[in-house]
Amino acid sequence: MGRALLYVGWAWAGVPSGPLGWFSTRTVFPLTSGTVYRTMGDALDLQPDDELLDVGCGSGAFLAQQASHVRQVAGIDLSDIQIDLAHRHLSDRLTAGTADIVKGDASVLPWPDDSFTAATCMAAFEAFPDPAKVLAEVFRVLRPGGRAVMTIGERVPPDTQTDRRWGALWVWAEDDVRRMVEQAGFTDVTIRYAPSWGNDPVSKSLIKIGDMFGLDMRDLRLVSAMKQ
Repeated sequence: MGRALLYVGWAWAGVPSGPLGWFSTRTVFPLTSGTVYRTMGDALDLQPDDELLDVGCGSGAFLAQQASHVRQVAGIDLSDIQIDLAHRHLSDRLTAGTADIVKGDASVLPWPDDSFTAATCMAAFEAFPDPAKVLAEVFRVLRPGGRAVMTIGERVPPDTQTDRRWGALWVWAEDDVRRMVEQAGFTDVTIRYAPSWGNDPVSKSLIKIGDMFGLDMRDLRLVSAMKQ
C-alpha cells in the first residue's frame, strides 16, 4: 500500500509527533486530501438527518467540510495532535452538542449499538492491527439500513497476496477485502477505485516516491457496504 510510506517512523495513528506532526496535519494533509474528501462525500450522499461517524477522523477536516449539514457527527482518532485540531475545526458544533470527538481505539468504539446512519474511514485500515475487529465495531454502531464507505488500501496488481509490510502495514488482495467486509456482517459490498491524490506538487511528489518503491499510489480502493 503506497500510502504506507507516509506511516513509517510515525506514531501508530499515522501522524508524526512534534513540529513535523503539526506541519503535516495543518498543511500537508489538507492539501493532499481534498480529492479524497470530495469523493467520500459524494459516495456517502449525506442527508440533513444523517448521523455520521468518521473512524480515524484525523483533524476533523472531512467532518467540517463534507458533513456540515448533517444532524450529528462523531469522530475517533488515536493522535493527540489530530484530536486537538478536530476540536478546533468543530468547536461550534461541539458547543452546540451536535458533534462528539474522542481519543480512542477504533477496535473498541465508545458508542452504543445502532448509533449512526453512516460511517466512513479514510487511509487508516492499513495501520489497524486488527482491521476485522474494526469492521465489526463499525457494523455494530451502525443502525439497520446504515451505510459505510471506507478506503481499504489502494490499487494493487492482480497477483498481489494479502500480507503485512514493514512489520505493521496491511496490503490486501481485492477478494480478501470483500471477504473481510462481508464477514463483518455487511451486505451490498461494492468496490471501485477513485483518485487518491490531487494535482498539487506535494501529491505528485508522493506518487513518484511510490513509483520508486513499485507501489501505485494513484487510486484508492473505495469500499461501500450496507447494514441490512
